This record gives sequence, C-alpha cells and structure tokens, in this order.
Amino acid sequence: MNKIALMVVVAFSACWALPTLAGHHKVADILVDMPYVRALVPGQTMTAAFFRVANNGAQNCVLTAATSAYAEKIEFHTHQYMDGMMKMRPVEAVELPAGSSQAFKPGGLHLMLFGVKQGDNASAEITLITDKCGELSFLAPIKSIKSMPAEAMHH
Repeated sequence: MNKIALMVVVAFSACWALPTLAGHHKVADILVDMPYVRALVPGQTMTAAFFRVANNGAQNCVLTAATSAYAEKIEFHTHQYMDGMMKMRPVEAVELPAGSSQAFKPGGLHLMLFGVKQGDNASAEITLITDKCGELSFLAPIKSIKSMPAEAMHH
C-alpha cells in the first residue's frame, strides 16, 4: 500500500511541476512561455533573450522595463528596415493589449542584455515590469548558439 501512495504523490507532483518544467511562467493574467537567453559569444558582454508573453486578462498592459542580476542593463529592441538595411533599434515600451500575445524572437522584438558577466550560468532570472499589471520574474535557460536551429540564430 505504501508503494501505491508514493506513486500517487510522485505522479501528482510531476503534473503540478509540468508547467514550470515546460517553461511556462505566470503572474496574475500575464504568462511568459518558453523563454531562453542566447549564450555569450566569447569576448562579448551582450546577448539577447527570447520568449512569448501573453496578456490573458481584461486590462491592457504595457511592458515598461526588464531587469536581471545576470546583466547590468536590459533594453527592448526590434529590427527595422531602414535605408536598405536591417537595423536594430531600442523600443521604449511594449504594448500588451488585453487578450493578446507578443513574440520576442530572433529578427524581431527581443530583449538585449548588456554588461553580462561571463560564467557557467545555466539560466538567468529576468523580471518584466509593467505599468499596471505587476511584475513577472522567470528563469530563462541559457542556450548555446551551436545547439540552435539556423532560423533561431538570426539577430
């Protein structure tokens, strides 16, 4: 009987932890899904972070900042086609209307992390700050560019 009880506890614990293991992070009505940080290129101190953020609530939100002990400074950035070239530009804030989601992805909107310390970190804790929907902290695994598909390497 003890083995059955243990199996039930283990099964319940695994189901409860599954969203965290799958990369889902939620506070109130804001959800961050499948975040990751691109590993530093040797000799560099900046990198990028990617994820999808959703506002499942009825209130519009604006992402106003991001912070992390992993980096001295974080900015929202996007790519724009200007004068025949793709250029990366900072963005002051990111609107997240009620019921919408926004992809932070290579070649588009993303987080730029500046002043990253070299080290053997397996993940980085990042906090997104909103105007009126609270703050959401999440762990983003650090992934080597060598292990990513070609389409994920564009920046």
